[in-house]
Amino acid sequence: MAARTIAYRTGLLLLIREIRYTLAQLAAEPLASAHVPAFQALRDECKTVLLQEVDLLEGLAAAQAAVDKADDNLDDFAGRTSRAVEDFTGSNPKHPLVAHLFKGKSLSKFKRPVLGGQLETMRGWGSPLTSTGAAPLLSLANELPALIAAADKAVALQDAATQKNREFRDLGARRALVDKLNAQRKETGGVLAKLPFQLPNLPPDFGDRFFRTEALASEEEETIEEVKASITDLEAQLADRKAQLATMEAQEAAAAKAAVERKAAEQSLEELEAQQAELAKKAAALKAQLGKK
Repeated sequence: MAARTIAYRTGLLLLIREIRYTLAQLAAEPLASAHVPAFQALRDECKTVLLQEVDLLEGLAAAQAAVDKADDNLDDFAGRTSRAVEDFTGSNPKHPLVAHLFKGKSLSKFKRPVLGGQLETMRGWGSPLTSTGAAPLLSLANELPALIAAADKAVALQDAATQKNREFRDLGARRALVDKLNAQRKETGGVLAKLPFQLPNLPPDFGDRFFRTEALASEEEETIEEVKASITDLEAQLADRKAQLATMEAQEAAAAKAAVERKAAEQSLEELEAQQAELAKKAAALKAQLGKK
């Protein structure tokens, strides 16, 4: 059995373990020790590539922090703008300025996306805020360009970091390392697999003993297919929760409607009983006037 092919998305820490396992096996077997230098070189290269990946991951983390900071600043600005617009419009939710700025969404929903659509909408806020002529809104309009510029810079930083990481993994040093490791494993395994035919005292599986037979799945990075499957599961759970929420909201609405109807019926009953009492009082007075019992 030939050494298995290592997947491109296998974690680098697992690659080091694979290489170190083979190194230990080769070093312990005199017939295979000639292959030690090749795997030592791969181990050293793997450590170098791992440090490169750490730098890229730090870049991704820094970029995400910049995006989150820019998003927080825009969210805060949106909240202050909402309050200022309420003062300007007399808390009229149907005022054209409210509709123009928030596109018919509540503040919480408007702030929900991380940059993205929120950033693009807020990019156009300067002109309508300025056109009001109101000092608080003019002040906000003056703040906006710097916030938009910071958000654009953060998005560009994240895009660049993501692109560098993708190229590193799919085309660059990481991909090259896995290719080189797989080639060396195949070559070494092939050479060692021939020894039992030359030295009959060796076991038939001699060449297979220098490589792990199976990868530890829990230590491997997720594949695109696994991530997609996870997303599908989460979407199904979300759909179930939405259906549950819709049912609960419908039940709550029905209960509220029933409560309103009951209150209206009770009020009508009270009015009828009051009318009945008044009519009985008038009837008693007329009977007394007519001398009837």
